[in-house]
Amino acid sequence: MGCLRPWARYGLLVVAHLLTLGLGAVLFQALEGPPACRLQAELRAELAAFQAEHRACLPPGALEELLGTALATQAHGVSSLGNSSKARNWDLPSALLFTASILTTTGYGHMAPLSPGGKAFCMVYAALGLPASLALVATLRHCLLPALSRPGAWVAVHWQLSPARAALRQAVALGLLVASSFVLLPALVLWGLQGDCSLLGAVYFCFSSLSTIGLGDLLPGHGRGLHPVIYHLGQLALLGYLLLGLLAMLLAVETFSELPQVRAMGKFFRPSGPVTAENQGGILGQDELALSTLPPAAPASGQAPAC
Repeated sequence: MGCLRPWARYGLLVVAHLLTLGLGAVLFQALEGPPACRLQAELRAELAAFQAEHRACLPPGALEELLGTALATQAHGVSSLGNSSKARNWDLPSALLFTASILTTTGYGHMAPLSPGGKAFCMVYAALGLPASLALVATLRHCLLPALSRPGAWVAVHWQLSPARAALRQAVALGLLVASSFVLLPALVLWGLQGDCSLLGAVYFCFSSLSTIGLGDLLPGHGRGLHPVIYHLGQLALLGYLLLGLLAMLLAVETFSELPQVRAMGKFFRPSGPVTAENQGGILGQDELALSTLPPAAPASGQAPAC
């Protein structure tokens, strides 16, 4: 396959991506179609039973109109169910969580601007805030990656490992650390605090948050049945979790992307030809961190050590 032209390689990559999309859609349809149909049938049965019981005092179409209004407001994060009216939807902790979901591109969808001014400011805020967030992440990555590479270099030196094997072990260790510290442990805490959440649902929420999927179908304390102080503290804790967890996830992904095995797969889709000075500089820049942590080689006899 190394004799394929660049356009054929890119076409192969696009076809594989489309096949992945189709396969995922078929599997989701098979898994989620029957439960959705059962839930829809139960809802229709409940609606028919309610209408039959209160037909004498309920005008035709009044219930559907009320439910439509409630669902429309619920889509913007406004609800009057239970005791949720005791707390404002746009209090400071909720607004901070909303801005964090914008800057981290998580987008839970539990809140949305209602006014034209809010929608306009949201676009301007995202247009200015997203580049600033990317610059901050790049700066933190530049500062933290050298510190994270030192344990791997120490293990490579003391265990006499090859650079490729040491990098693989370092990436696996960092991935397990991030998964346990920012997925499993927070999921256990969420499972213990939120009684109506299963362990699988808690792990699902943590993973969807750190992967910036943010479907919004699960949010801690979304029912607002908690004490207001506990609820606001949970909002602030979720804010910190998003910022720290996304940084840890990006560092883990960056470490895996720099593995020689991963870079070897990426070379298949690069145009064949001589390595330019620009690409060579990029490769040397990526390997500078790993090379700087290796011990210097012993100089040959009769040769002065290099400065």
